[in-house]
Amino acid sequence: MSMGRTQDIVSQIKNKYIGMSVPVKAAFWFTVCNFLQRGISMITTPIFTRMLSTDEYGLYSTYLSWETVLAMVVTLSLYKAMMNLYVKYDNQEKILSALCGLELLLSLIWLGIGIIFQKALADLLQLPESLVCCLFVSFIFQAVFQCWSLYKRYVYDYRTLVLTTLISTAGSAVLGVVAVAFFSPTAESRVISSTFVTAIIGIVLYVTVFKNGKSFFDKKVWLFSLGFCIPLMPHYLSEFVLQSSDKIMINYLCGTSDVALYSIAYSAGSLINLITGAINSTFAPYQYQKIKAGEYELLAKRANQVLLFVGVMLAGIMLFSREIVLVFGGAKYIESVDVIIPICIGVYFNYMFQLFARVQEYYERKLTVVIPSILCAILNLILNYIFIKLCGYQAAAYTTFVCYAIFCLIHYYFYKKVCKEVLNGQRLYDGKGILWISIGVTIVGIAVAFINHFLWLKYSIIIAILILLIVKRNTVINIVKDMIGKEK
Repeated sequence: MSMGRTQDIVSQIKNKYIGMSVPVKAAFWFTVCNFLQRGISMITTPIFTRMLSTDEYGLYSTYLSWETVLAMVVTLSLYKAMMNLYVKYDNQEKILSALCGLELLLSLIWLGIGIIFQKALADLLQLPESLVCCLFVSFIFQAVFQCWSLYKRYVYDYRTLVLTTLISTAGSAVLGVVAVAFFSPTAESRVISSTFVTAIIGIVLYVTVFKNGKSFFDKKVWLFSLGFCIPLMPHYLSEFVLQSSDKIMINYLCGTSDVALYSIAYSAGSLINLITGAINSTFAPYQYQKIKAGEYELLAKRANQVLLFVGVMLAGIMLFSREIVLVFGGAKYIESVDVIIPICIGVYFNYMFQLFARVQEYYERKLTVVIPSILCAILNLILNYIFIKLCGYQAAAYTTFVCYAIFCLIHYYFYKKVCKEVLNGQRLYDGKGILWISIGVTIVGIAVAFINHFLWLKYSIIIAILILLIVKRNTVINIVKDMIGKEK
């Protein structure tokens, strides 16, 4: 290719980038950031699985699960009220500052409780006392990062957020590898190093937020946030039960070694979060904005495109599940391959239910958000307890998939109810399109489960797909262009 031709292509790409709307630019950079963030995690995961024993890696995975659920209790997930606050009030930096003030107060109170009852909590959580301390220290700084990140996404300030996120992720990964390699090959070394990086960044963010917002206490913001999030806490905790409680129950019923096996499979099945995290960074505010503007047809079109894209990506992960496990964990984790497919289908339904739940959250229908979450969380705990004991850790993937499917159906019913009561029956999404995409993803999962046992057939199908993509490349390019079009 000539130098002039190369310059023309670069110029065209630059012009297209300049012509993108701010939300599309933000989506692009959040996607890049998520890829780099997850990419760093992907690179370090094979390192940690080989440097740590399965018991130590299982302990680290159990710690992360407890971190997820206790963070909700400590911080009350108050950052989730921010978009609703931004709909009501204009001074976004003051809202951010006041919310961070409330989060700091709550997390400091809980840190005191954690220190006083450190030994009892260590026995309850089945974690060393040092990790219990790390838990409550990390919550202080995670809270400000969550609030600050959502504010940056809402105002599409992707530059600062991308840079800070990458510094945090890279710093935690590099220091973690150093700690495990040169100090002690234990879960404690990995966690303490990560907590140290989180604390440094958190301190900087607190100073910046309070300096710019100049508000620690705001009665309206505090009361609205507490009134919005506390009733939804059963929903948030139920989401945790569906997403991460599997590892905790496997730890209690089977042991840390099986937690490690399940964690590798779950990490492989959740690779799609590389993309969905970035999509949600802009699509969640986009949903709020389109609902507010009454642009329902465009919202329905975009929702179908996003779901189809997620489904295609998950199909790719399912198809390469064996290879992904070998890269992530090595041969000692190969038995976990069989559970990746139900995990992937569960991840799809987990993503889909959020479309319906956000409509209920927008119209502040807290009860209809909480009820299905509680019901499905209880069902998941019961099924996990029964079938993990009967069939081992693999059962957790199937019970979670079934519960997510039921979860989606219930949320879809309440979403229709909201549309009928508030929008006079006007639907925000294309129900038939969503149904067909969901059926397609499930059928693909069943087919891949079959062909995974016949490597010659699997690789023949992969080659055929690649050839088809090359032949139909223009069609694929047009579809992608339509998905990232300039419509706002």
